[in-house]
Amino acid sequence: MLRHCHKAFVAFVVIATVGMIICSHSLFKGNTGQSHPRRLMGAVNNSQSSGATSSIRWPRSRCKERRRVAFAKNHKVGGDTVKNILSRYGYIRKLNFLLPRSLVASMTYPYSLYPEFYLPAPPNQTFDMLVYHTVYNRTRFRQILPRNTVYLTIIREPLNHLKSIWNYYGLQNRFLIKSNGEHAILTFLNNPEKYDKTCGHGHHVPYCLTQNSVSVDLGFPATDNRRVTLGCDADEREVITQKFLRTIHDDFHLVMITEYFDESLVLLKRLMCWTLQDILYYKANVRHYAAKRTQIPPDVRQIHREWSYVDYSLYHYFNQTFWKRVQAAGNDFWGEVRYFRRINQQMREFCDIASRLNPCPVSLQTLVANDTRWSPGFTIDHDFCLRAKRDLSCYYSLQTERAAKALRLNHSNIHLYGGMGPRNNLQRSSAVAKSAVSLKRWTKTGSRKNAMYHANVHKLSGQDVVGPHCLYCSLENCRPFDYLTHFFKDGYVSSDTYRTIMRRINLKLAGRCNVTNLELP
Repeated sequence: MLRHCHKAFVAFVVIATVGMIICSHSLFKGNTGQSHPRRLMGAVNNSQSSGATSSIRWPRSRCKERRRVAFAKNHKVGGDTVKNILSRYGYIRKLNFLLPRSLVASMTYPYSLYPEFYLPAPPNQTFDMLVYHTVYNRTRFRQILPRNTVYLTIIREPLNHLKSIWNYYGLQNRFLIKSNGEHAILTFLNNPEKYDKTCGHGHHVPYCLTQNSVSVDLGFPATDNRRVTLGCDADEREVITQKFLRTIHDDFHLVMITEYFDESLVLLKRLMCWTLQDILYYKANVRHYAAKRTQIPPDVRQIHREWSYVDYSLYHYFNQTFWKRVQAAGNDFWGEVRYFRRINQQMREFCDIASRLNPCPVSLQTLVANDTRWSPGFTIDHDFCLRAKRDLSCYYSLQTERAAKALRLNHSNIHLYGGMGPRNNLQRSSAVAKSAVSLKRWTKTGSRKNAMYHANVHKLSGQDVVGPHCLYCSLENCRPFDYLTHFFKDGYVSSDTYRTIMRRINLKLAGRCNVTNLELP
């Protein structure tokens, strides 16, 4: 029973696991015929929370799951991590994503949310999720998405945001600031108008680099920046700013905050009536850089507040509403946050271990979470690990493959929607060759016989199986096993073919470990 879970953790040792890629497809039993062990996870000490050990169980009919999401994705605010969570959720449930054409994720940014820039929804269906970069436009979003769509975004403390933008987009070089003994970002902040003179920087960088960058991504008119900048009329600036804040308040169901990321995810989970498993995550696109540690003097901070006044007002307003929402959340909100953090850490530890190659797998473990007052129970296995560690470009590729199938595209008409997959034999051969190099890293041997054998496996998995079904993918955005599993799960690769490939790939491994029973997922 759950009330006993806090007494002890059930120790687990991942015995001889293989890489996550191989393990997610090949489940072995040892000669002893032992079953796959399971570890109970998420036990929480009484000092941290009573929720996990409470006799209150998850009420199955408490709320109705919501699946449609419009995520207004801003630059450098932790949006890639949120996008990965949403992508995994939607991919598992085969939801319809609004996908920028030509495998260019920023194709709809900044002001290009029009049909010529994205793939249409399948016939007689609607879009369920919008997660790619575009400037928020109330009218266009509501024209494209159903009325029951939930609107989300995430914002970040403006000075921290500037530091991240500064590093990621190399603003010191863009603004031609030379080192003069003072850190370049301080040089910029002492006179931002001198360096960042206008907005409008293309598809792949924020439309406004440093001035109200987040607000402009959320629909604040870039042309109004001159009316809210340093030395402007304070009363007019306040009227313009408050009008914008009211729009965001009215349009968005939840404004998440980067500095309180886990708390934001728990609020998201409650809003959507999702499970804790749905919001487990790895951080995406995280970097370390010197500017993050740069100390900004108070007078220079004040210049930045005036320079990016709307962003500061946005953050201040929604920081306040965020904490009011937390205070009203009920159901031991902080207990759920602590429990979520513990489970998320255990998931990462398990998946990280499972991704390391081991010469002789004997069994495959799982992590198990039982029902709590906050969420129904669930199991973490190697399939989940594969999806959790899958990067954004791979999800984009697989989503586009699925959309293309729904639109009945093939190699002869893919150009109608800006196809960028391999379209001729030469390109396909090149893609297969690159796939073979990737597979060889995972199954490297010194034997010529084994090398010849693996070459046959490469050909089978890359060309004969994946190739005929692959329209947009180049066998580069995802690992070969991601593509293979995708087409198998979606019914394009038969179970017999899939079984043959997996048996061949693991033949040497099974022989070395004297494993006789191969189980497919």
